[in-house]
Amino acid sequence: MAGFRRGYTIAGVVLVVELALQFYLIAAASWSVWGATPSSGDATSSQIFAGFKIGDTFASLHAVNGTLLIPLTMLVMIGLAFGARHSGRVKLVTAGLFGLMVIQALLGFFGGLQSTLGSAIAGLHGLNALAIVAVTGYLLNATWAYRPAPLAQPSAAAAPSPSSGMGAGGL
Repeated sequence: MAGFRRGYTIAGVVLVVELALQFYLIAAASWSVWGATPSSGDATSSQIFAGFKIGDTFASLHAVNGTLLIPLTMLVMIGLAFGARHSGRVKLVTAGLFGLMVIQALLGFFGGLQSTLGSAIAGLHGLNALAIVAVTGYLLNATWAYRPAPLAQPSAAAAPSPSSGMGAGGL
């Protein structure tokens, strides 16, 4: 059981790294496109195309990470939650994390509809991503398997006597 708990924690850390990578990849893609306009004036079509071409690589990696690696890690975490015999609440929240990922995929789909309404709905993709990060952080904090053992509490015999005002080895 301890091995499953540690595995759950490790998978959670891997998920945090994958989520951080998602933010990095989409930022790199965005800046490639936004940076295509020179500060001296309007961009030429070749500059805009070059920005999109560079950004496309990062956006493709964002899509692969978000549709394959992150959901797979979440599914592994669900299995490990059961193997670790975590509480029903942890199992439910871990499954809910995968549910947020399904919503994330649907929100990404709306971005491809090429409409104002689709873009407005797809804008929730970023907010849902923040919810995924928050839930992942909550789960890691609640189930962290590498906490040091608590220090031993002093026994009643070693505790100072209330009547003497001195410790057990007083003067």
